[in-house]
Amino acid sequence: MNASSAEDEPGDLPGRASDQPRYVQVADELRAAITAGHFAEGDQLPTESALCERHGVSRFTVREALRRLQAEGLIRRRRGSGTIVDTGGQVLRQPLSDVAELLQYAAGSTFEFRVHGRIALSEAQAAEIGIGAGSRWVHLSGVRTLAPGGAAVAVTDVYINPDLEAFVSALRPGHETLFQQLGAAAGFRVVRVEQDIRAVAAGGREANLLGMARRAPVLRIIRVYKDESDRIVEISISAHPGDRFTYSMHSDQV
Repeated sequence: MNASSAEDEPGDLPGRASDQPRYVQVADELRAAITAGHFAEGDQLPTESALCERHGVSRFTVREALRRLQAEGLIRRRRGSGTIVDTGGQVLRQPLSDVAELLQYAAGSTFEFRVHGRIALSEAQAAEIGIGAGSRWVHLSGVRTLAPGGAAVAVTDVYINPDLEAFVSALRPGHETLFQQLGAAAGFRVVRVEQDIRAVAAGGREANLLGMARRAPVLRIIRVYKDESDRIVEISISAHPGDRFTYSMHSDQV
């Protein structure tokens, strides 16, 4: 990457970790502004030039940050029309820099899974996850319960970076998360989790595994796990029955 790349921008954004690439920092700030309601549905974001000046970064950095938000389904970009906030009104997105609560959730439940090998993502799967169609990932699927033989609290499909395929055979069901096991084996640490939360109707497979009526409401949570180099190491898509799952988010006053 040359001297004008997003990672090489000088300086830090207020309140952000300096070890994150600048385009990630800019995307984080814009995402936070959108989810906090500072930009409402249909509002136009500032121009690229205005964003460059506001954040003290290059046009390349701003474009990469906007590309990420577009891939997440938060904005719509059209030539000549600028950048519009367009979330579809149906997704709650919460970037997580602290994975402690996910570890606590996993410690109180058990995930039993099967490995299906590499698969190529369909257009529908890729659009839901926010990555390129046709890319190949190692697919696992399973059910999470609070007690052995108990009612399922989630049906989960997991997609693991193919670079980590050699470590998949060593994964074990239980209370420890898959990303913990992968990180310990491959020598990385998950430092960021991006998650989307949607209320949807259960499909046939989900309804059957969860013991509920087809098209009954479930929470679908998509989580993207990233390591220190911003590499996606794991993606999970979970369906949770509304009567067996409560999502709580805690934050400290800054």
